[in-house]
Amino acid sequence: MSAALFTELLDVLDVARRGECTFVGPTWTHRLPRLFGGQVLAQALVAAGYTVPTGRAPHSLHAYFLRGGDPDLPVHLDVDTVRDGGTLSTRVVHARQHDNQIFTMTTSFAAKELFGETELDRQESDATPLPEPTTLAELGDRLASARSALPAWWADGQPFDIRFVDDPSALASGVTQRPIQRFWARAAEPRVDQQLDPTTNCALLAFLSDLNLLDPALMPLGRSWYGNGYTEGASVDHAMWFHAIPHVDQWLSVEQTSPVTAGGRALCTAHFRDATGALVATANQEGLVRAPTT
Repeated sequence: MSAALFTELLDVLDVARRGECTFVGPTWTHRLPRLFGGQVLAQALVAAGYTVPTGRAPHSLHAYFLRGGDPDLPVHLDVDTVRDGGTLSTRVVHARQHDNQIFTMTTSFAAKELFGETELDRQESDATPLPEPTTLAELGDRLASARSALPAWWADGQPFDIRFVDDPSALASGVTQRPIQRFWARAAEPRVDQQLDPTTNCALLAFLSDLNLLDPALMPLGRSWYGNGYTEGASVDHAMWFHAIPHVDQWLSVEQTSPVTAGGRALCTAHFRDATGALVATANQEGLVRAPTT
């Protein structure tokens, strides 16, 4: 099922051009009660990529989820060209359904030379080494005990092969633990015979980054999205930086943390590293978290 979902996700990201700077993203049969933010985030990045000079890839994005989208409707994407410089291209993307704007994003693309190594490159790393992904339970086995509490969105699998290191307690169990979640992930269908272009790789990672980034905010509270300590949540804004071109057909380690929740707004961060430990992307997200009143 997961491999089929990955193939379907690629189809969902194949936005159709309707004009010079207008696109339509198709709906997906794998859905939540409202449009998944990671889907429109990824579609918007692909649409922006169609408008930049050849050879440029995303290096950052800053997005706001303005209102809940309808999962049964296509997403209309309008791309505004802000500037094309010698090495950087800036775009603004607005997503709408009917007359409602549901999302806006500013994103920047960099020329190939800005992804090359320089004598000033460096990175800090205090990441805890993770067990090898193949030694960890597959997603279906990891979630088996909670399956009855989970929506089909999780129970039927994901387009990524996700291997959690510890209990993903924010999904259903509500076990109290530190606000840290670690896992490995790669495309559920690696497709070694099909090279994904840089923008598509970045869009797929953006999709993945929104999948469960708010989870660590619930962990120290002993709450979950679907089971014990049921909590409601919604993404508000999302920022992401691509330090290198990711390759989602290869294993990436992910560490998510949440330093603070204030006023019902949770801030969470994710670091994505390749198999060598090199940091390839960073994501920050603020979202609303609320205890149901009834």
